[in-house]
Amino acid sequence: MDPSSFFLNSVTGMVVVAIVFAVPIIAVVAAMAIILAVVNRRHRERMKMIEQGMMPPPPRKQKGNYYGLMITGAVLFALGLARIGAALASRGWGFEHDSTLRFVGLDHGFVLSFVGLALLACFAIIRAARKNEPADKTDVRQQPNTPLPPKP
Repeated sequence: MDPSSFFLNSVTGMVVVAIVFAVPIIAVVAAMAIILAVVNRRHRERMKMIEQGMMPPPPRKQKGNYYGLMITGAVLFALGLARIGAALASRGWGFEHDSTLRFVGLDHGFVLSFVGLALLACFAIIRAARKNEPADKTDVRQQPNTPLPPKP
């Protein structure tokens, strides 16, 4: 192997590694920048309202969306069942395969299925608890912005 081909192969490898690691890093930095811009914009709006003598509405308490648990749980449960089915289908009737390799798919399938079921149970528990909570009587969105009294 001559030195020029080694250099080209190593540069190509370095570029590929840099690209593979750069994409997630850039995505995280971009998400943080977007969140910072939204928070900064809300803060400027509130400050401008205060400067104009208006009372800004109190920040709303946002309840988290728990439907992500349902979606993630359903996907993991389905993947677990698929993994169990694939392991059972590949097992066959013969015993010529290594017994440790046969049950790895079953183990992973059961783990995925039980994690999916746990997430679905969390979804059901949170949903039941939210139904039993009293309704919030003060809706911030319906209150008009009233100006502050003039300063003496």
